[in-house]
Amino acid sequence: MSELRLVPTALLLWALTLLALFTRGIWPSLGLVLLAVLIALILRHPGQALLLGSTGTVASGFVHTRLSAVAAAELGDTLKGRLVGSPAEVNPGTWILRIRVDDYPTPVPTLLKTTALPEEAVAGALVHLPVRLQDSERPGLGEVLALATEIEMAHPASGMSAFAAHVRECFSTAVMESVGPSSQGLLPGMVLGDTSLQTEVENQLYLDTGLSHLSAVSGSNVMIVTTTVILLCRWLTLGPRIQTCAAGGALLLFVCLVGTEPSVLRAAVTGVVGLLAVLNSARMEPIHALSLSVGALLLYDSDLAVSYGFALSVAATAGIVALSPLLARVLAPTRWPEILVRALAVAIAADVVTMPLIAMMSGRVSLVAVLANVLVSPAVAPVTLFGLLAAGLSLLPGGLEWWPLKVVEPCTWWIHHTAAWCAQLPSATIDTPDGWVGPVWVLLFCCWLIAAFLHHHPRKVLGGLLSCYLCAGVAGIQPSFFRSPEIPLAQLQQHVVDSEAGIAPVPVGTQVVIVQDGGGEPSLLPLYTGEGIPVLFPNRDGPVSLHQDGKQHAADGRF
Repeated sequence: MSELRLVPTALLLWALTLLALFTRGIWPSLGLVLLAVLIALILRHPGQALLLGSTGTVASGFVHTRLSAVAAAELGDTLKGRLVGSPAEVNPGTWILRIRVDDYPTPVPTLLKTTALPEEAVAGALVHLPVRLQDSERPGLGEVLALATEIEMAHPASGMSAFAAHVRECFSTAVMESVGPSSQGLLPGMVLGDTSLQTEVENQLYLDTGLSHLSAVSGSNVMIVTTTVILLCRWLTLGPRIQTCAAGGALLLFVCLVGTEPSVLRAAVTGVVGLLAVLNSARMEPIHALSLSVGALLLYDSDLAVSYGFALSVAATAGIVALSPLLARVLAPTRWPEILVRALAVAIAADVVTMPLIAMMSGRVSLVAVLANVLVSPAVAPVTLFGLLAAGLSLLPGGLEWWPLKVVEPCTWWIHHTAAWCAQLPSATIDTPDGWVGPVWVLLFCCWLIAAFLHHHPRKVLGGLLSCYLCAGVAGIQPSFFRSPEIPLAQLQQHVVDSEAGIAPVPVGTQVVIVQDGGGEPSLLPLYTGEGIPVLFPNRDGPVSLHQDGKQHAADGRF
């Protein structure tokens, strides 16, 4: 069990950081450190007590120093700083920006409402924004949300940030010119984490099928790149030192291409630790490496403690490391092909451990995520590798990037159409009860599922789950227990139009838009205006109900 010796330290650092962010004080965190030390001494682990006490005290000091800097800072009515990450459009004409201000330890989230965002507004650009500050509802180091209606570009991005923005622009242009519509949104996302070409419908499609993680730069991207380089060096019979240097060079090139945004740096750290675990497996177990990465990243950025993305990444990695070998052994008697068994084990492990977090985050879970991830898994590595090659070639004259893009276009076409097919399956997603009830039910279900698998009943479990799913699909229902109360349409202010072209402008006070046109294919996803007003097509999509939580449900279970 020596590989688990850093797990208590990683959990302690996470817990005390959370406690400090919610209580805004250092004493509760130090009290937690003291409690952890006492428990270790009672269990007769003096070395663990020393490790917990020293690392916990250091981490508490880091968080307290940052909280003190936040309390002492005065942001004023004009933000002057550099953009962190790429702006994201949350609604038409509404952007969310993160701005790094001098002497403020965390980026300031800024909601910008503007008709057109300047092309120079990329990561690393220096901007000035007249803002109005309000309290933020999101826990974290910062306690404010800035609201702005205009932005002034003080200085364009420079250095690595400017180079990364140039790579994204060149690659997006090449993708638009070389591949079909079903691949245009996926390629920049899977290769560079750039989702600017994805439509709102595509974003929701990948969320509903559990494939949204493919459009984010993560440790898996890093591992695909570095592992490929290592295997190539081994095929060339090169020594371990050359393998390590080559993998490090590939990682550096990868970071240069995708940029030095915080999410990329976190993925790079995770990938480096995982790479070290692979190269030194006799001395560094995967769980040991994961614990090191969690502790280091929390010390680097305290806000990660309240980040769903970070929690999902850690949970998925831990599930894959701890559960996938066990699940693979349990599935081995099925005599399915080994590659299918491994892919299924990884998909089940990652999906099961992250399902409660997804339920807490979005209020719904996908029943087709395992199926979708298994079906697309063979296409992920080729897209990453050939996509990075195309991104590099797009910087050169001659248009040589077209051939790697054409090579991977069947892969992205397959991923997109797999997501579309899975989303059309009956009851592809289900809503969970509000509050803590939903995540707790999902957690209990996941624990039962893991226990059933590990007690060597894989066929019974898979058969039972498939039977329940098919019964729900044939009945075309989602249990009403999982839905919030329905709102009768007669009680809402309606805006009735003949066709989709007549929706705008939406009258003030409208609560639901009803389009009477019955042409076209039924929608796979609920539709809304840019202001978030539900749009219903009763003659095309059939009966659709509205609920108090703002969600829509089609009578046939499509969404």
